[in-house]
Amino acid sequence: MTTLLDGLRVLDLSLWQPGHYATQLLADLGAEVVKVEPPGGDRMRPVGDRFVNFNGHKKSVVLNLKDDRDRTALLDMVRDCEVVVENYRPGVAARLGVGFDQLRAVNPAIVLCSISGFGQTGPLAGTTGHDANYQAYAGAMTVADGHPPAPAGLLIGDQGSGLAAAFAILAAVVCARRTGEGEHIDVSMTDLLATWVAPLGAVDPRRAGMRTSDDHGGAPAMGTFRTRDDRWIVLGVYSEDHFWDALCDALGLGRYIGRTMAERSAGASALSADIAAAVATFEQTGLIEALEQRGVPVAPVLTRAEMLEHPHFRERGVLTTGVDGYLTIAHPIRYTVHPALPPGPAPSLPERDT
Repeated sequence: MTTLLDGLRVLDLSLWQPGHYATQLLADLGAEVVKVEPPGGDRMRPVGDRFVNFNGHKKSVVLNLKDDRDRTALLDMVRDCEVVVENYRPGVAARLGVGFDQLRAVNPAIVLCSISGFGQTGPLAGTTGHDANYQAYAGAMTVADGHPPAPAGLLIGDQGSGLAAAFAILAAVVCARRTGEGEHIDVSMTDLLATWVAPLGAVDPRRAGMRTSDDHGGAPAMGTFRTRDDRWIVLGVYSEDHFWDALCDALGLGRYIGRTMAERSAGASALSADIAAAVATFEQTGLIEALEQRGVPVAPVLTRAEMLEHPHFRERGVLTTGVDGYLTIAHPIRYTVHPALPPGPAPSLPERDT
């Protein structure tokens, strides 16, 4: 089967999820990905499910980059590939002899993608952390009065940076194939989250007329609401008058039909309280069906277990059965002409195979 990335060869030196996800996305599309693991194996191997889901269709080789012979073996492999991915702390790759200058000395067109928490340069470059730390610096945590700051319920820095890295890698490969010049890509997980958070309000308050994040509270029908059976729904009615009217009709709040967005914003607190009271008289499933029939943006708040059982993700192929017979995740994007490969087995750990 012809795939989108036939012929692309990638060396994956990463030891954590962002690099694993970036190279998994490439492997799904047919790239040849070789994991370069240290003696003892990748740090994520003990986390079975996560390791399996992000390392399918890859090969593996064990090299100790502190050993001259193994480092030479890696550089020999670099001559015949286009991409190297690493997520060491800044400066470590160069100290191991596999930094950008050392790689392009043997392959001028090499693309090196470095993924780190805070980037290769800057005041925080040497700071350690994990996803929650990056969310905190990026202003991505939910901060509500009377409650401790809450991080996102999934690893948005890890996953987001992996996706961004895959995009940047392919852009750099296109350039390298055209010009013969390689590239060093610097992906910062915190930078990525900051670029997602910043546009939610005015980046600079001097921009007159720009909406600030405080204005979001003027949409009384946006947010989470508890139902009678102690479950939750999310409403997504913002500026659309027809959605507002349909919602009011379904909830028995006909007296509010016809209110414009400006009028809704002016009385947001009281309206939100009335909506919450009305929602609390319905059970989740019946209310969602009633709102969906009227075209109102609504969603149930699913647990992870409920999401894994939802038929939408099964039908889309996002969740499927792996080669081991267990439920697994597939490539997240669909392609009509050149489909991604189905999930494949993660590599075993060889003692040595160069």
